Amino acid sequence: MKQILSELEPSIDANSIIELKERVNILCARFLGGAWKNISVQELIIQRLRGGMSNMLFLCKLPSKIVPIRNEPDKVLLRIYFNPETESHLVDESVIFTLLSERHLGPKLYGVFNGGRLEEYIPSRPLSCSEISMKQMSNKIARRIARIHCLELPIWKEPDYICDTMQRWLTQIMETPSGSHLFTVPDIYCPWAPKEVSCTQLGDEIEFLKCCINMTKSPCVFCHNDLQEGNILLLNTNYGNIRQSSIDDDFSSESSSNEFNLDDPHLVLIDFEYASYNYRGFDFANHFIEYTIDYSFNTYPFYEINNDNFPSIQQQIEFFESYIQESEPNLSSDEIRERALAMTEETLPFVAVSHLFWAIWSFLQVEVSPIDFGFAEYGLDRLGLYFANRKHLKNLLTNNNQK
Repeated sequence: MKQILSELEPSIDANSIIELKERVNILCARFLGGAWKNISVQELIIQRLRGGMSNMLFLCKLPSKIVPIRNEPDKVLLRIYFNPETESHLVDESVIFTLLSERHLGPKLYGVFNGGRLEEYIPSRPLSCSEISMKQMSNKIARRIARIHCLELPIWKEPDYICDTMQRWLTQIMETPSGSHLFTVPDIYCPWAPKEVSCTQLGDEIEFLKCCINMTKSPCVFCHNDLQEGNILLLNTNYGNIRQSSIDDDFSSESSSNEFNLDDPHLVLIDFEYASYNYRGFDFANHFIEYTIDYSFNTYPFYEINNDNFPSIQQQIEFFESYIQESEPNLSSDEIRERALAMTEETLPFVAVSHLFWAIWSFLQVEVSPIDFGFAEYGLDRLGLYFANRKHLKNLLTNNNQK
């Protein structure tokens, strides 16, 4: 199926690709059963959705004239991975997805297969870049992150996923034509970054990064690791599997509107393909960086970075106060304020970590992804921003050596 999708132009109607529909029809029949076993390839309806940067999403639907036989859904979401890391991380992600589903913190899982999965389709839309920084949104997001960070999951609990994954990606890059190339950093970053960076130098930076973050006091918790706008859904009131209390404890059960409410948003975090136990400062820094990156552009390279949109210290404090109120509700207002201020310092070194992580990821996507996106440009921007923020990592070493 990946071969078919890798040749699929974004403008082409997925329903016109018979070979694709045949594969999808088989998957839906086998995993969903019921009415899905009785429809023909021609009757199956599939629609490509705007998805993440490392997978393709399709909405699969029964025709309107077909009624489910038992309790099978009449529509599902098909997710196809194009991230090599997902294949090696598949067991962990399946465990995470299933447990979140059982706790009504995420959609139902209907089936896992080589290269993808079938999951519950929940009426929603992803937030935009401008929306995640809105105060009413950011406060809710902070509370959602706090709930995720409090989870206990049966997966590896050492905070080594980020560095190990970067090294694994770099090894894969070195086996491709890009492996022998020098990455030319844009001139805008020349005050901080070298003009060119080799894969060997990237490996050296990973080792430097390891030494630095070993000095952090940031707690190790279960982290999402990819809290960008596309992975935060704004739901209407028809949540499906997601329990109301997991979305918004103040939500009125009397509400029946199917409209998206920006004043009282009901949010859910999705797409845990990079999730792991990790330093929580990474989750915070990674999310704050997303305030600065807008992926909504329809022309190449399909993104724009505005570093002026990085949250101010006051914005961060307000975010962390909401986080702390959710995770430690019995603290006094003075204690909450003190901890929130400390968390701004905790987060700062991980800005560079996030930039290097996604820079190396993006260089690999140049070689493996069929998704139409400016991965090369994106990787170079993130690499330049890594060097621009590297001093905060170095401060972890310096401050520790002075003690």
